[in-house]
Amino acid sequence: MTETNPNLFELIDRGDTAGLEAALAAGADADAAGRGGQPALGYAAARGDLTALRLLLGHGASVERSGEAGNTALMEAAARGHLEVVQALLQAGADPAQCNKWGFGAADWAEWPANAVEIRALLQAGGR
Repeated sequence: MTETNPNLFELIDRGDTAGLEAALAAGADADAAGRGGQPALGYAAARGDLTALRLLLGHGASVERSGEAGNTALMEAAARGHLEVVQALLQAGADPAQCNKWGFGAADWAEWPANAVEIRALLQAGGR
């Protein structure tokens, strides 16, 4: 799959918050997809980049958009133990019950990180 806006992914990689904000303000698609259809929001979540995540959400990124496998940003963050990112996504309305194409949800992906118990408890509470 061709990246629809690789610039956003490069900016996230570099941690270039100002550049990301400028690109989004100039009209870059906050729902841009990269390899495997992974949306920029999922990429930021997987990296644990809370600042990029909030910028993307603030510019209209869909909290439920997923890549080709059906993994959402919430699943990406849960799998990697990014507790603050999980909290931010739940506050933004991410559905902790949504599953990918194999039937796995965020709680399933939260089995491996060191803080798995905290993340699963947060997901079960639905972000409350």
